[in-house]
Amino acid sequence: MKTVKHAQPRHSEGAPPALALTHGQTVWLMTQLGLSYGVSAGTFNYYVKSLRKLGIPFEKGKGQSEGHRHVTYDLEEVMELAVALLLRVYGSLPDAVIEGMRSSRALLRPIYRQAFIEITKARQNHCQVVCGRRAPITVEGYFLDLNIRYSAGHLVEFGPPRIISPFEAIVTYANATVPARSYLPLNLSVVAENIVKQTKTLPPRRACKAKRLPTARNER
Repeated sequence: MKTVKHAQPRHSEGAPPALALTHGQTVWLMTQLGLSYGVSAGTFNYYVKSLRKLGIPFEKGKGQSEGHRHVTYDLEEVMELAVALLLRVYGSLPDAVIEGMRSSRALLRPIYRQAFIEITKARQNHCQVVCGRRAPITVEGYFLDLNIRYSAGHLVEFGPPRIISPFEAIVTYANATVPARSYLPLNLSVVAENIVKQTKTLPPRRACKAKRLPTARNER
């Protein structure tokens, strides 16, 4: 087996899309991305709110200084939430990963923006895998490697995060036999492309209220 036609990530000029989503719209978007699979709407809404209390995708108290009652999610915050939900283990995000994402936020935000800026060029950044007479497999896009490693159930390393090419992602997958390597690179281009696609059909704010878990009063 061999790999050919690999390229390094390139920077391009342009601006990522501007977003200011309500909580309800954000929960709707995450659901459309398939990140609420296996749980009810109320449970998923509660979990996203619980992540906010833990500082994902922004620190607690955002917007209070401006006097706003409700916060909105910008582009980087939407991407951070999507990545966090993709990193869940058995339905929840490990505390050590939450802390790692928060402490590496300054490094991750430019990577998120680059993923959106480079959407149109993601398919040009590809690597083709050839194995004998089988049909070649083409791997496209930009991948996020958080370099998360565990040992004996404890996080021993997080980061620094980096954006890598398809070739580097394949090499990482191939060398993933090390038991401490718990998380493999995420295809950030696919996440960014799906977010852009879904936001084109985003419901109006009033029509997109997130469902709450039933309370004792509601159950009567």
